[in-house]
Amino acid sequence: SQAALRLCGGLASGLLVLAGFIGIFADCLRALSNGWFFSAMHYLAECTILMAAGCACVIAEIRPHQIVSENAPYLNKDMGRAVFYALTGMYIIGRKVDDHHGRREGAQSWFDALIGFYILGVSAVQFSVAYKMSRFSPALSEPALAREMHAPSQQPNLEQRDAANAMGGVGV
Repeated sequence: SQAALRLCGGLASGLLVLAGFIGIFADCLRALSNGWFFSAMHYLAECTILMAAGCACVIAEIRPHQIVSENAPYLNKDMGRAVFYALTGMYIIGRKVDDHHGRREGAQSWFDALIGFYILGVSAVQFSVAYKMSRFSPALSEPALAREMHAPSQQPNLEQRDAANAMGGVGV
């Protein structure tokens, strides 16, 4: 079930990247063509953040990486990913809603809503898994891959141990 959840999370993160990529063409370039430079900058920043966050979470879902661990350590934990998915899902759902009437207009708005509801679904499952795993010891609740990547080699240095034993000392 953990592997299936990671696949679903990877898809959710990939959809965030896709929404950001589509937004560059649908929003940013449209604003530039109309001469709305400040709006274009806003859309470019929004899309860049969506794509960067999606890429970081894809990396965290596939295999923990040092860059993600340093800059977004919450993505390496189940509860952190659940909160990330909840916040981005809510953001994507409301991203293209008309502020005055609350209506959705256009294919991009409906596409964002579908992506947002899928991400919220992944978030709900991730929350339940994180809650169930919180009852276990921390050694059992974290993926082994994250521990293996960041832990130093657990093999003792045999040369130091043998040298210490030869001198009558205790092994390392």
